[in-house]
Amino acid sequence: MAQGIGSAIFFPLMFFAGLWVPIPTMPDVLRSVSGWTPLGAAVQSLSAATAGHGLDPVRLLVLAGYGLAFGTAAARLFRWE
Repeated sequence: MAQGIGSAIFFPLMFFAGLWVPIPTMPDVLRSVSGWTPLGAAVQSLSAATAGHGLDPVRLLVLAGYGLAFGTAAARLFRWE
């Protein structure tokens, strides 16, 4: 069951990261959704940094928000016994 759930999450995240369709060629709606997913925000931030542009603080806040939310959930839900 975990493998199915992981695949159901992994493949859409890879799509929004631009693996199959490059982000600049996506329609406007998909491009904006891509910026709000963790991998899409990471790819856009890294692309801007390697192109010599400044980092977009919104993308960094998206990444920090996902890290905080899922880090908190992991700390509460995962316990060694």
